[in-house]
Amino acid sequence: MKMSSTQPTKATLTVPLITRLYLTILEPLMCLNGVYLTLFHPSEYHSKITRFGLASFSPENQFLYTQLAAAWLVFGFNEAIVLWLVDDLRVWKLLCIGMLLSDAVYFVSSVEAVGGWERFSAIGEWDAFDWSVFIMAVIATLMRLVVLGVNGNKAKRA
Repeated sequence: MKMSSTQPTKATLTVPLITRLYLTILEPLMCLNGVYLTLFHPSEYHSKITRFGLASFSPENQFLYTQLAAAWLVFGFNEAIVLWLVDDLRVWKLLCIGMLLSDAVYFVSSVEAVGGWERFSAIGEWDAFDWSVFIMAVIATLMRLVVLGVNGNKAKRA
């Protein structure tokens, strides 16, 4: 049986540095912040993510915030550890596809948290927190799309 000598395309040779730094350092730190808020200050997180007094925080629902913290932990781990240690563009692309799927569902939950599309689209009522979450979500999406748009064939230098 003949073994293939094809080496995986290195992410470090193809993915722009700013994207690599965002995905392996900045976003994992933001995930840790989310973990901290949802585990230790869930009512604060709840009040920031919802608007218009649509839902009140209930300590009986802490398990939901703990589940969200668990999701952010695995998200941050995949970025800070897996992407940092695995220099294979295919792995980076697969993880970015998973991140985009998660981002899409999280976005829908954000719309639900404020009472639906009509209220979500009332951007004149957004506060600084709303804008910062939105801007960071757009940046995250763009970073993932950069990775997915990278053509690995151009970097087969190694």
